[in-house]
Amino acid sequence: MTSSSSTFSGHTKPDVVLSCGDVHKAFLTVCTVSWKFSLIIICQMAVVTCLSSCTTKEKPHIPIQDSTITAQGEKAATTIPIFDKDSLRIADAEMLVQHIYDTVDNSPQTDSMEDTITRDDASLKYFKDHSGQYYVYVVENRGPMYGVSLGWCDLFIFKRLDGLWKLNDFRLQAGGGGMYGNPGSFEKFEQIGEESKAIVISGGQTHMGNNFNLTMVELTKGKLGTTFSFPTRSDYGEGAGDDYKLKVCDENQYHFRKMPGKKYFELILERFNCLNDNSVKVDSVVIPYRNGYAIPERFAFEG
Repeated sequence: MTSSSSTFSGHTKPDVVLSCGDVHKAFLTVCTVSWKFSLIIICQMAVVTCLSSCTTKEKPHIPIQDSTITAQGEKAATTIPIFDKDSLRIADAEMLVQHIYDTVDNSPQTDSMEDTITRDDASLKYFKDHSGQYYVYVVENRGPMYGVSLGWCDLFIFKRLDGLWKLNDFRLQAGGGGMYGNPGSFEKFEQIGEESKAIVISGGQTHMGNNFNLTMVELTKGKLGTTFSFPTRSDYGEGAGDDYKLKVCDENQYHFRKMPGKKYFELILERFNCLNDNSVKVDSVVIPYRNGYAIPERFAFEG
């Protein structure tokens, strides 16, 4: 196999490089037009030699990298913005997460092409602990406000490293949500351990009664951990206006209790019947932390 070449800055630079396929076609053409048996034999030998040479010079196979590594490695190194300011605004947070949303499908939830998710509302909360300075960014994903459409909240954690704010962790569809596109919302931080807090997100809807819940996402040293949730209220009734009367009303109330010598707090969950003006406690449980909090089924509400 030959090629013409030229010299550039002391190096030989090929002008034309013939591929093995091109050489193969050329030899076959010569073989076709030749009527001499000896020339055919020579051509066949040359083709075998060429193909053998191409095989030996072929580049070794390079395994494909995991897509997550690629997305968070090469792309992140070149496209993810960072900020060298003391504090962040909502507009800054939007820029820090845009590369994530660029990869998220936003197909319509109904037959109408306009019924896609909107992200017009968000909360940005600063906190600081022994592991560093952080912002929690909670983005409300609102669906169409009718029918069976849904909504939810996404979580993003920004950390200040070497004077720069960077995306440290995130979780899409972390919690919240409800019928009619309700996305839920950020409620507060809840301390659940010596080094851990929970991001509390509310969700639910009002439809022939009320059904509300809380989702808690563990946050330790700037990283998101286990998720647990439970209903907080469920009620429905009959009638309208002054004639409206509750038929069913259940509530769950909670608090965390610090335990001596324990890294994580205990979760105290109490169930109440709220049909009357004075709610009556009907059940309670103490739930220790075991890679999260396992909520007993008896604290779920019907309907």
